[in-house]
Amino acid sequence: MATKRKPYIREINSDWWRKQPFYRFYMMRELTAVPAVWFSILLIYGLSALKRGEAAFDCFVHFLANPVVLLVNIVVLMAALLQTTTWFTLAPKVVPLSECMQCRVKLGLWVVTGLATIILLILAF
Repeated sequence: MATKRKPYIREINSDWWRKQPFYRFYMMRELTAVPAVWFSILLIYGLSALKRGEAAFDCFVHFLANPVVLLVNIVVLMAALLQTTTWFTLAPKVVPLSECMQCRVKLGLWVVTGLATIILLILAF
């Protein structure tokens, strides 16, 4: 049996996520996918320049020295650090652990990240 009433349809604005800090942070964290795409394209371009020879790679390094590209790469680094921080905060919560063990897991993840960074810097220089 059909009713004569109109169904209630709640209006949702396009800026619904701006009203609560949790959702604003969530959207900012999801937006970090855009800098990740930039880094992936940059890495593929650098590898292809390396494959093409020394002149192409020198051109790539000159491109990286551009102040605008340097600024974009700093923003990409900040986005990667935000993503890493939120991931390392989330990772111990997947498995039921005590609060002390969760802190140890987070610390262990940061230690491994730091060691990997130091090793890669040593190998690079």
